[in-house]
Amino acid sequence: MVRLNCALCGRPVLSPAVLIGQMPVGPKCARRAGLLELAKRRVGQLSLPRLQRRAPLPSAQNLDLFEERGAT
Repeated sequence: MVRLNCALCGRPVLSPAVLIGQMPVGPKCARRAGLLELAKRRVGQLSLPRLQRRAPLPSAQNLDLFEERGAT
């Protein structure tokens, strides 16, 4: 798991509100700095993060990890 820290204050961020280039900014700092409105208009290097949800792997793909090996 990747640990993100706010680019403005350094606190840990679970879900960044704004990205400045590749650096995440937390929701409180983004609100205080007025970055949310600028990011919605895509001014400069500001952008809203794109959240990608990964689907869980089907259990059939994990079976080979727990299968017992036969005598060879």
